[in-house]
Amino acid sequence: MTNVKKFTAKVTALLLALSLALLSVPQVSFTVFADDDLGSVRVIVENTTFTEAVSGGNAPAWTGTKIDKWVSLDKTSSAMTCIKDAIESSGFTQKGADDGYISEIAGLAAFDGGSMSGWMGTLNDWFTNEGFTAYTVANGKLVSGDEIRMTGVQTSAVNGAARTHRLKR
Repeated sequence: MTNVKKFTAKVTALLLALSLALLSVPQVSFTVFADDDLGSVRVIVENTTFTEAVSGGNAPAWTGTKIDKWVSLDKTSSAMTCIKDAIESSGFTQKGADDGYISEIAGLAAFDGGSMSGWMGTLNDWFTNEGFTAYTVANGKLVSGDEIRMTGVQTSAVNGAARTHRLKR
């Protein structure tokens, strides 16, 4: 009888150890892959204000919405890298993202629509009080579901564009 009790105790201990090991597998799996999927942000690039030639100037390179896509986030993402990724993965070019100020997207450049024209951006429909390089996943200022919008603006349209978005405080 003593041998049966010892054998039963060993089998029970072995089964308990095996079940604990198996229970930890999904948790380890989840922990390993948790940082891989940080979600995505929506990036919109549009020109809805500089729609025709300015006095003595050229017509805009393009009008309307050029890009509207979701960009995956990773630990190093910033709003600026997301904009750059959206533009370049859509087959278009940009100038300035690596320096923190975008001056041209797909041939539509700052000053094409007048001396005060260029690119303005919003994050979740707010004008930001910092450059887009400051909004990162790492510091929590950029999260899955955010919307980043780059809008080409013409000199006379700057005030109208500012009224349609809110200033982030």
